[in-house]
Amino acid sequence: MRRWLQGTGVRARVLLLLTALVVVVAGVALVVGLARDDGVDDASEGLAVDPARVAELEAAEVAHDAENLTASIEHAQHVQAELVPVLDALHGVLPVDGTTPVAPAAEDVAAWRATLDTLTSETQSLPSGSSEHNIVRNGMLTSVELLGDTVDAVDLARVADASSAPGLYALAGDLRTRAVDTWGLAAVQLDLRATAAGQGHVHVFLPVHPDDALDGGLGTHGEQDDPGTDHDH
Repeated sequence: MRRWLQGTGVRARVLLLLTALVVVVAGVALVVGLARDDGVDDASEGLAVDPARVAELEAAEVAHDAENLTASIEHAQHVQAELVPVLDALHGVLPVDGTTPVAPAAEDVAAWRATLDTLTSETQSLPSGSSEHNIVRNGMLTSVELLGDTVDAVDLARVADASSAPGLYALAGDLRTRAVDTWGLAAVQLDLRATAAGQGHVHVFLPVHPDDALDGGLGTHGEQDDPGTDHDH
């Protein structure tokens, strides 16, 4: 094009350049205009709300929460059934009446650990959901993990020397109490969710003493008798 322009007069060159400039400007204006139109259309589409879709999502959320509630009730009942024998056995090691702790057999500790490891994995597998559901799920998980720590402390006390064992048993007693208390908070939340959903009361508390009526704590036995209990707790 440059060689071609060299063969034309000055006036012709100017006219040709002005014509090319007008074409370019017009093309740019067309592109910008189309882009703005697309942006407006996209924005309008983005602001549009489909009531049917909103209702569909809300219904799915309600259904998912109902499924989570059923799953958490069934899981809590299962865990309670598995943990009651463990807690009853732990009371033989860590009595709440102020008597001296009794060292367990190694095979008993191994059996408790196996149970707690399984329950921990099962609780971790529960799906997350609403905040109310997650309080139940995470509370149960924390409680089972604390009971695992309790068994670890008992096992350390079992093989410790006479000077170290009392402190470790006291730690184990404190961990057990915290585990039962944490489970109790989750159990209360689960009971509230169940009654709100019209499923009636769900009582899945854990005992510390074999005579506890599964009411969610030390009950009439008193925290002051539990080895290692923090009296300010």
